[in-house]
Amino acid sequence: MERRHPEANCEACPLFGNAYVLSNIPPAPKVIVVGEAPGYADAQRGKPFVGPSGKLLTDVLKAHKFRPSEIGFTNACLCRPEGNSSPPKAAQVACRGRLLHEIRQSGASTALALGSTATEVLIDPGGKISTLRIGPAKPALGDVREAGIEGVVASWHPAYCLRNADAFPALLNDVGKLRDSNRSGWKPPRYRVIDDADEAILWLSTLQAEHTVVDIEVGVEKDISFDHPNNYAMLCVGLQMEKGFAYILGEEALNPKKTIEVDGVDQIVSDDDKKGLVWEVFKRFLQRTKIIAHNGKFDLAGLFPHLGGLELFFDTMLAHYALDERVGGQLHGLKVLAVELLGAPKYDDEIQRFVPRGGNYALIPRPILYKYNAYDVSCTWDLFELFQERLDRDGVRRVHDFLVAASNQLMYLELNGIGFDIAYSNALQTDYLTRLDEVDSLVQELTKIPTFNPRSPKQVKEFLHDQGIRVSTTNEDTLKRILERLNPASTAAKFIQALLRSRKETKLYGTYVKGLRKRVYRRRIHTTYLLHGTTSGRLASRNPNLQNIVRDKMIKKQFRVTHEDNIFIQADYKQAEGRVIATLAQDDYLREIFADPDIDMFNELSDSLYGTGNWTKEDRVRTKAFFYGLSYGREAFSIALEYNMTVREAEKRLRDFMDLIPATAKWQEQTKRRVLSGEDLVTPFGRKRRFYLITDENRKDVLNEALSYLPQSTASDICLSALIRLRPMLRGMGWIRLTVHDALVVECPERYRDTVSTLLQESMLEEGRRFTDYVPFAVDLSYGKTYGDL
Repeated sequence: MERRHPEANCEACPLFGNAYVLSNIPPAPKVIVVGEAPGYADAQRGKPFVGPSGKLLTDVLKAHKFRPSEIGFTNACLCRPEGNSSPPKAAQVACRGRLLHEIRQSGASTALALGSTATEVLIDPGGKISTLRIGPAKPALGDVREAGIEGVVASWHPAYCLRNADAFPALLNDVGKLRDSNRSGWKPPRYRVIDDADEAILWLSTLQAEHTVVDIEVGVEKDISFDHPNNYAMLCVGLQMEKGFAYILGEEALNPKKTIEVDGVDQIVSDDDKKGLVWEVFKRFLQRTKIIAHNGKFDLAGLFPHLGGLELFFDTMLAHYALDERVGGQLHGLKVLAVELLGAPKYDDEIQRFVPRGGNYALIPRPILYKYNAYDVSCTWDLFELFQERLDRDGVRRVHDFLVAASNQLMYLELNGIGFDIAYSNALQTDYLTRLDEVDSLVQELTKIPTFNPRSPKQVKEFLHDQGIRVSTTNEDTLKRILERLNPASTAAKFIQALLRSRKETKLYGTYVKGLRKRVYRRRIHTTYLLHGTTSGRLASRNPNLQNIVRDKMIKKQFRVTHEDNIFIQADYKQAEGRVIATLAQDDYLREIFADPDIDMFNELSDSLYGTGNWTKEDRVRTKAFFYGLSYGREAFSIALEYNMTVREAEKRLRDFMDLIPATAKWQEQTKRRVLSGEDLVTPFGRKRRFYLITDENRKDVLNEALSYLPQSTASDICLSALIRLRPMLRGMGWIRLTVHDALVVECPERYRDTVSTLLQESMLEEGRRFTDYVPFAVDLSYGKTYGDL
C-alpha cells in the first residue's frame, strides 16, 4: 500500500482506495477552510469545494471581500466516504498528520471549520457545532495550535445550508468573523447586591426610573425547564435602569428571616411582615416604570405570586424574533445573543459546574449567582438599546409591540391552565394499555415469536425478510407502500396492519395519556406558549404541546371544566385562512360565497365542479382537500394518493377548481414570483418572512411555504388580536383556557353562557372587520363540559 500523502497514516484508514482529492492551498493564505470530506463533484474534478456547496461558499467569501489568494481549501479527510456520509473517526485520525502538516506549511493563523467533523477535529472532539459557532473565533486544539492556527471560526457546512436554507444567514455571518475574529467592545457590568430587607425597602421606596430591566433567578432555567410559578423559589431579582450598572435584590432581602424563641430555644423563621413590605414597595416601583425583559412572560409570571399582574413594555427576545423569524436551538436566547451580537463572554460557563443543564439554580453559591444575574440584566439592557434602532430601521416595531401585547395576555392562560380529569384519564390509560396488549399479542401470534417487540426496527426487518420483503427502513410511508402491494389476507399484510396500529396506539398513549399525566399540577395542565416558536407566525406551545393535539375526542375529553357549574365555549373562525386568501387575492368568486351565510361553501364549490347535485359525499371531501390545499400549494399527486384517484384525474379536478378562482391563482403566481425575485413576504400585521437561499433542491418547499405563510400567519394573528382584546373583557365572567390557531376556548359559569358567547362572537367578528371589509368573517360556537365535546 502506497501512502497518498507522506504524513497520512493511510494503512489504518478505512477510506483508503476511495476517490482521493488533493487540498487546494495557495502560497501564504490568510485562512484555511477545512471541510469534512470530498463531495461527488469534488471527486469528479479532483479539487475540493467545486460542487454546489463550494460555489455557495465561494459566493459568501466574495461577499466578505476575500480574494482567492487569501483562502486555502482542504478537508478533515481527503478520501471520499461511501454514500457521501461523514468520515469515520478512524479516517479522521489517519488523516490528521496530513492535515496538521498542510496547516503548518501554509502559515495561516486562522481556520474556518465547516460542519461537525471539521469542528471536532479543530476545536473540540466532544463539542457541538450549534454551540461552538456562536461568538468569535475559538481557540484551536493543542496540536492544531502548534501547527500555527490561533483561532478557529466554526460554521454550518454549505451543503447543510443548501438543504436547510434558514441556516444560510449563520454561515454568512460566521464567515464575516474571519475579518473581525477578535471583536469585543463589551464591558462587564458593575453591580451592587442589596441583600438586606431594610436596605431594600428604603432603596425601592425612593427609586425612580423611566425604564427598568427585570430578570429573576429561580430554581429552574427559564429557557429549558418548566414548572408552575407557584413553586418557584425566588433566589434573586436583577434590575438595571442605566447602561453598565445593575442592582441585585438578593435572597435574604426578598425572603427576610427573624429569630423567635420557642420553648426557650431560638428559632429562625420567615419575617412575613417585613417580607410583605419589601414586595409591596417593589410592586409600587415596578408599576411606575416601563419593564424590559428577555422572555419577560417567564419573569412576570414568576413575580405574579408576589406582586400580582404587571405589564411588560419591551422584550428583547421578541424583538429579535421580529427582526429574524427563523427558529431552532437557542437562536433567540439571551446568552446566544449576548455573545453573538454584543461580544460578551460565555458567562454562564461559571454556573454550569454547580448545576447540570436544566438543574436547580438554588445549588449555585449566591455570589456567583448574583454575578450571573447582573450579567443577564446588563446584556438585556444592551440588547434593548441595540434593538430599538433596528426595529425602526427594519419596519417591524409594530410586530414587536403586538407580540408584547400578546405576551401580557398569554401569561394568564399559562398561569391558569385548563382543568384535567384525572379519574377519566385513569380509565383511558387502562383502555389504552389493554388495546396495546391486544395488538402486541396479535403481532406475536402472527410472527409466532412470543418475545417479538413491534417497536424494534431490527426485529421488524428480520420478520419482513422472512416473508420475502426486504426494506432498508421500517418507517410508516414505507410500510404503507408495501401494504398496498400485498394480498390483504396474507400474513405479511396482517402483520403490517397490526404493526401500524401498534405504533399509532403507542404514540397516542405515550404523548396524550402518559405524557399529559406527568404535567398535571393541582388538577390542571399548564402549557407554555411560544410566540417565537414558528417561522409561520403561528403560536407554538410545549410541555405539553396543546397547539397540535390530536382530534381524537376520547383524548380531548381528559380536559374538563374546573367546576361542575361551568361550561366550555369554543369560538372558532370558519375558514379563516380562506377568507384571508380571498381578501389578499381580491377573489370575487370566493367573496360571493363567503358573503352569504346561508351558503354551504363546499356544497357550492362541489356544484360548480361537478354540476348541481351531481356529486357524492366523497366528491365533497375531495373539494375540501382542494380548498384547504390552497394555503400550502398542495399538488395533484398528493391528492391522488390520499383520495385513491389517478394523478391525471386529480390534475383535471385541480385545474377545474383553480379555474373557478382565477384571481387566487394569479395571486399565488405573483407570490411565487416575489419570493423568487428576492422580496420578503410581509403580512398585514407587519410580520416578515425572509427566504435567504433558494436552490433547485429547496425551491419547491420554499414556494409551498411562501403560499402558506401569508394566510396562516394572518389568520393566526387575527385570532391572537381577539384574545388580546377579549381576556380583560371577560374578567369576572370567564377565563380563556386555550387558544389553538384560529379558535379560542373559554370556561365560564353556565349563568354567563349567553353573555360570554355574545362577547366572544362580537369581538372576534370585529377583529375580522379590522382586517378586512372585503369579506365577512364568521365564528362558530360550540359548548361542552369537556374539550372533547366541542
